[in-house]
Amino acid sequence: MPPPYRGVLFDLFSTLILFDRDRLPEMEIGGRRLRTTVANLGDLLARWAPGVTREDFLQSIVTVSDEMARARRDDLVELPSRERFRRALERLGCEDGRDEAAVHLSRAHMAAIADATVFPAAHAALLTALRPRYRLGVVSNFDDTATAYDILVRHGILPQVDTVVVSEAVGLRKPHPALVRVGVDAIGLPPHAVLFVGDTFAEDVAAAHAAGVDAAWVDVRGEGPPATGRPAEYTVRTLPELAAIL
Repeated sequence: MPPPYRGVLFDLFSTLILFDRDRLPEMEIGGRRLRTTVANLGDLLARWAPGVTREDFLQSIVTVSDEMARARRDDLVELPSRERFRRALERLGCEDGRDEAAVHLSRAHMAAIADATVFPAAHAALLTALRPRYRLGVVSNFDDTATAYDILVRHGILPQVDTVVVSEAVGLRKPHPALVRVGVDAIGLPPHAVLFVGDTFAEDVAAAHAAGVDAAWVDVRGEGPPATGRPAEYTVRTLPELAAIL
């Protein structure tokens, strides 16, 4: 007998949507070819940060990204993508028009990210099959809400779901339970009637349980759950296996 869920919340990246790094643009650094969104930023850097090369900017954005990632692991605060680009420009000594420059650079970066997303046919079929029977939502850690919506629109997902919750808009990120709670409230169901599905154990499963919601973990690598922490109620290797549960 299927579990008595009436709603399903999905993580976005590496759960509903996959990311194909081979679709990112390339640039050469030190004789090596790298796939990075910075490869597309040369013209914008020349316009907004004259004298800053793509190579210098790449080094700066990587450093800033690492710093911000360490900070958000502790405070679980999500800052927007444009703030990351603003800090990278600041490190490089850019002052004039820095805030606006960060917006333009971030938008170009996000456009390349969106272009590299893939919505597998089997994932689309699962969503279509669940739609008549469940309230559905997307709850995602992501630092640009507009791009999350762009991805959902371009892959035809947005009309299939009842709510979208993005960490940038909330200001907090999983494993903080706030995102899951917002999603549960938005689909109008009690926590016990909702299943959360995600691929990151430490973020998705932990956030679901903290919000009083059961979790299905997509264990893509087949590593099994960590030794500590409450196990997910369900573990699958691929998203379409969720059909056997629901």
